[in-house]
Amino acid sequence: MKHIVILQLFFICGFSYSQNFQISKIVVDKNTKIPLENVTIFNESDFSTTNAEGKFVFVSKKNEINLNLLGYEPIKTTFDRLKTEKDTVFMESKATQLREVVVGNAGPYMKKVYDKFQDNLLQNYTIDFFLRNVFKKDKVNILLQDIYARKNQIKGQKKNLTIEILNMRKTSFFEKNDKINFGFPDFDGLLSNGLPQIDKCSFTETPFNDSDFKKILFEYNEKDQSGQIQRGYFIINRKDYAIVEYSLSFIEDPEKVPYKTVSRGKYRTTKLEKFVQFTKDSKSNKYYQSNVKIDNQVDIIVYKISENPFNFDFTMDFFVTNRPINEKINSNFAVNKDIFRAKFPYSKEFWTNQNQLPLTNELELFLKSVSDKKDKTKEFEVISNF
Repeated sequence: MKHIVILQLFFICGFSYSQNFQISKIVVDKNTKIPLENVTIFNESDFSTTNAEGKFVFVSKKNEINLNLLGYEPIKTTFDRLKTEKDTVFMESKATQLREVVVGNAGPYMKKVYDKFQDNLLQNYTIDFFLRNVFKKDKVNILLQDIYARKNQIKGQKKNLTIEILNMRKTSFFEKNDKINFGFPDFDGLLSNGLPQIDKCSFTETPFNDSDFKKILFEYNEKDQSGQIQRGYFIINRKDYAIVEYSLSFIEDPEKVPYKTVSRGKYRTTKLEKFVQFTKDSKSNKYYQSNVKIDNQVDIIVYKISENPFNFDFTMDFFVTNRPINEKINSNFAVNKDIFRAKFPYSKEFWTNQNQLPLTNELELFLKSVSDKKDKTKEFEVISNF
């Protein structure tokens, strides 16, 4: 994975100009009314997912919608039926029917999971996806990049991952006084399946209210160079030992992370998390990455600018838009290249007509702010393709 200032970094939607059905809703927990993130919205051909606010937009040629989230009762409905209901969809938590949890070391079980990991993965396929990258300084947006592209994964080839970018919009403005050179991740780092090292971790099963799956907590046995214990969890399908979800957090106590010195200042990572979901392909019974989220925060002190740190927050949301197909793509962007360095023209027609990666109110305000500052070239450096 790439770095922010030598620092490690680490939405499922669909799009079609010929869509027949389209809907937007908010999904919440029936009892708590809390918005539910990462709810899978799908049918036989298309996918979407809910964001942190529980909102989703779904477009498909088929009048069929399924909502699924681990630990909740699935919902099977149609566009027509949902359109007659309120804007909010309520999902009900599954009744607690916990299987017996074996207290103790889950290491032997996880060894079986790791041994079957590659065999459970779909190896040769193509999917379409959206990727949204957002960069903030002190909670204020300074960068937005949206990409609609295709990904081809082929086992056994030297270049087993290729990317074809179909449409892109990006804009950013940086204060020239910051004097900070940022490097952003590449597709290799974003889409890598780097699991925790099994021989350096402890694994413990914990109760989970879905009897078809196991939830396994893990943590590293020793602290890393920053004095942190990396930890997270796996959700495992009991039937085939397949990983359907995992989360990894690299920072346990951000206040104890030491600063690292560079030529113009110093920095430290205060948050670094990665979340990955896998979806099972119904034709092959193999799994593929369908949702990847990364959140990386860093404090930076720039000498001669401020004694107090600036907080930078970089997030990435990757989500597929269709079921896997066997189709070649025209690779047009190196997978080991800084993603923000991609240079592709802006298509007003595409971004105006697509409905599944909407701009939030916050991002709308950001774009207006960029427009207001674009002529202030002495104070700001503006990079944009629209």
